Amino acid sequence: MTGFSRRPIAALVCCLFAGVPFAQASTGEAESAAAAIGAAPLRLEKRFNLLATRKTAPKLAAAGGLVPLASVDDPLPLFLTADHLEGQASELAVAEGNVELRKSGLELRADRLTYKPLDDEVDASGQVVLRQDGAEIETTHLRMKLSDRLGFAEASRYAVTKEVDSRVYETNQNVVTVASVNGANSGAPMMLNVANVYGLPTEQAPPRQITAQGTAERIEFAGENHMRLANSTFSTCKPASPDWYLKAGEIDLDYNENYGNASDASLWFKGVPLFYAPKAWFPMNSQRRSGVLTPSFKQSTKTGLDISVPLYWNIAPNYDATFYPRYMSKRGTQLGVEARYLGESNEGEWRGEYLGDDESKHIRRYAYTIRHQQRFADGLTGSLNWNGVSDDTYWEDMSSRLLQTSQVQLERRAALNYAPSPWWQGSLQVLRYQTLQPDPDNPVERPYFLEPQLNLLGYKPDLLGFDFTLLGQYSRFTHDDRANKDRGDRFVLYPQLSYPAIGAAYQITPKLGLHMSSYAIDRATLNGGGSDSITRVLPTFSLDATTVFERDLDLLGNRFVQTLEPRLYYVYIPYKDQSEIPVFDTALSDFNFAQVFSENRYSGYDRINDAHQLTAALTTRALDGATGAERFKAMIGQRYYFAKQRVTLPGETSRPDNFSNLIASVSGLVAPKTYAEATWEYNYEERTNDRFSAGVRFQPDYGKVLSASYRYTRDPLTNASVVDQVDFAGQWPLAPRWYAVGRFNYSLRDHQTLETIGGLEYNAGCWAMRGVVQRLAATSGDANTSYYLQLELQDFTSIGSNPLGLLRRSIPGYGKTNELPVDGNLIANP
Repeated sequence: MTGFSRRPIAALVCCLFAGVPFAQASTGEAESAAAAIGAAPLRLEKRFNLLATRKTAPKLAAAGGLVPLASVDDPLPLFLTADHLEGQASELAVAEGNVELRKSGLELRADRLTYKPLDDEVDASGQVVLRQDGAEIETTHLRMKLSDRLGFAEASRYAVTKEVDSRVYETNQNVVTVASVNGANSGAPMMLNVANVYGLPTEQAPPRQITAQGTAERIEFAGENHMRLANSTFSTCKPASPDWYLKAGEIDLDYNENYGNASDASLWFKGVPLFYAPKAWFPMNSQRRSGVLTPSFKQSTKTGLDISVPLYWNIAPNYDATFYPRYMSKRGTQLGVEARYLGESNEGEWRGEYLGDDESKHIRRYAYTIRHQQRFADGLTGSLNWNGVSDDTYWEDMSSRLLQTSQVQLERRAALNYAPSPWWQGSLQVLRYQTLQPDPDNPVERPYFLEPQLNLLGYKPDLLGFDFTLLGQYSRFTHDDRANKDRGDRFVLYPQLSYPAIGAAYQITPKLGLHMSSYAIDRATLNGGGSDSITRVLPTFSLDATTVFERDLDLLGNRFVQTLEPRLYYVYIPYKDQSEIPVFDTALSDFNFAQVFSENRYSGYDRINDAHQLTAALTTRALDGATGAERFKAMIGQRYYFAKQRVTLPGETSRPDNFSNLIASVSGLVAPKTYAEATWEYNYEERTNDRFSAGVRFQPDYGKVLSASYRYTRDPLTNASVVDQVDFAGQWPLAPRWYAVGRFNYSLRDHQTLETIGGLEYNAGCWAMRGVVQRLAATSGDANTSYYLQLELQDFTSIGSNPLGLLRRSIPGYGKTNELPVDGNLIANP
């Protein structure tokens, strides 16, 4: 029974509903019908609708998996179109010539196709192309049961496209601004995070599509989103000539589980085999799986050849562990483990490292971190943060992080928190420190321990128009050095009552408080020993007033709203002699815009300053006229004193002037895609700068960023320079696919380079290569030089030492070049 190339649709439909075999018609009749309805030729189409019930589709994996528009199991009709179509309705359909089969979520094209409606089975041959759920398969012969997605394809080429989250940027970066730079965090770069409102490309790039492709002698369809490939290849490069591919006797791709495994597998790059594995597993998204993670190796002057092979154990959906065997040619073999857990009422992370015998120093070395949070009941929580290392130079010898190598106080804290209602809460904590002494010539002072400290905070707004605040604290201070350090108990109670008067453009808040303190002191041997008790009662008064003026502003063709916000803050606290009170946890606060509007110039409660002073400040902002987003802000302020300073810390010089240092700050866009911020503190008496920080970051696009900063800080107690540094960093394309990265952090005070980073990145689209060198200064001893070399096969694996963590925390705005918001396959192999 032969078919024909053209036939009127009406005649076809009548035959189908009559349930008889297709009849033969003359060519002349077909040509007349075609002429009657137009010049375009008609093709045969048959509609099948045999599914009566809807089956439940398997649940797909979370982010990163394939999400079809609709399951083929839906009770939707199937359409079959061809040049020649014949067969028995509801039993068999045979199509030839430009065959096209369509169903929800599926499209099949072939030269010849046989379809059995009752079995929902198709057999296609010739030039066959199957498209379903993001997958495209080219083959010479395909057989499939469409409803169950079971079948096979021979001599095939496949491509599977899915959407994955971008990782151009890393989330939760440390934030260091010009207003918070001091000796403790001076190793962190400024402007690491810039708010999105300033127009720089700082938001995470949108999800991107990746395509995995390859060839196979045979493809077994094992269900929806599941394929088994025999004698096949796998790559994310362009199919014409892939730079890298996985070649295997069998590859199992399960996109429901987002995981793949291969047997008899070898990995090839540029025609060179990199390794062979009888069995290999690889994830197809970021979901967790047990197995061997990507090995890492680097070269360092302090550790030598440094090789780590992490082993991951996915114990349960809410428990996992990672083991870190690490070999260092200069120090030996170290074992590390990291365990994480997440429950309904608790979560935490434990990590430990152990080196039985350091071959360089011949000592046992270890480090550990325990972090735990617990919810015992509604409003009652607990936390634990406990850290320790074996010796004073552990971080310098074992770590390549500047912030970590400069860490000398390791916190050991256990706390309970209770918040039964929105208006009051309490906490109980024990706090100790391990103090490291990496430089014997510059000893680090040991802080007091809190064993324990009890805090109480109450706040009741709108109490007969007033706001009531109550601060309470009990602390027991202990110290290992009993000969030179006083110990004792401190009790503080500080009730406050304020009356805020708020209008549309102003706010005035007077506040009264009574600060009460009591000390029970065990004097050190140096101070004569014995016991002592001291009480202190000080009334406080403050008046805070601010107003906001606005005007429309047109600047360079852009519409803004400019604000002018003057603020006055008056404080009065009478003088009381506090020279006999030990200094347990009190220090002189940084003088900045947060502190200038506070009552006490000291942190902690061991000193309450005498005050008869007025702070005056002026802030102006430029807000986007359309969105209201802040584009620029400038502030200036100064404190004026109406009485001489009498309360001081040991070693502090009394203030001789009737006014404080002048502070000023600016931040915002200064040019297109250019963000800048600066803070200045000027000392009138000595006509010098006590603090100055300035930085600028130019970032026109992802993967293009340059930053420069300078910061200077002088200790107001000793007048010595604490920080005096310049910092340059950037990532910039040198040529198509080539990027340069680097950082130069130099201490002008010490005439020493703190950190130098230099490297190149090559992005080939489906693979990337990174080579980075880092030289890190040590607190004592020689600097450490580390070498990183990494080959990353796009969305598959990486080989070598990973410098991404180093680059993200050292270069503000650094972006992962092979995850930029462009399909990586578009810039793949030339």
